[in-house]
Amino acid sequence: MPDIDITLTEPTPDVTKLIDDWLGSYITKPHAELGRSGAVCPFVEPSRRAGCLVLYTAEWRPEFGLPHMMRIVENAVESFATHEWGSKNPNLHSLVVAVPDLPREAYWLIDKAHELTKDRVVARGCMLGQFHPTCEEPAARNSGFPVNRSPVPLFAVRNMALHDILFLHADDFWFAEYERRHGRHYEKPDRLDPDFVKLFESARARLAGDLEPAH
Repeated sequence: MPDIDITLTEPTPDVTKLIDDWLGSYITKPHAELGRSGAVCPFVEPSRRAGCLVLYTAEWRPEFGLPHMMRIVENAVESFATHEWGSKNPNLHSLVVAVPDLPREAYWLIDKAHELTKDRVVARGCMLGQFHPTCEEPAARNSGFPVNRSPVPLFAVRNMALHDILFLHADDFWFAEYERRHGRHYEKPDRLDPDFVKLFESARARLAGDLEPAH
């Protein structure tokens, strides 16, 4: 990637309020179309209470393109990794980077940058979410519900968690990174959500098959 200077800055009060209202009214609440009980994202409310949800913004100008958006992601992940968190609980750490000046016709850059950087983010033990007003990313348990709709385009970074088998099972590289970090939990599968166990065992069997020598 070319050397592009992308500086993450403190958000304006208007952007802060817009995102805070969205978190409080949508992300931290249940939704009938999720396909499960609980908040849209169960991490956010505990993170907010612990003072461990950090919000930045990134500048966007008309001459910027995909390399700039990818660098925003890279800077977000690096900022997440180096931030001095107020809690030692890694499940509470969350970092959001909004790109409020991104025009509607360029929202696709959010999705494309997410796609192109996800391998590197997962390899660092993190999860990256992409959000914007027209995002089509479906809920893990309801493919018909576009769950990642937000009032402004943004990325969210957090640490990989046990339940992320829901998002990482279908890709061999992602699953291998997940298994390396969370595979030990599946030694006692009776303690886990049966859906997690089913996805984990299916992915592990698939990966083992891929690794068998050809006959």
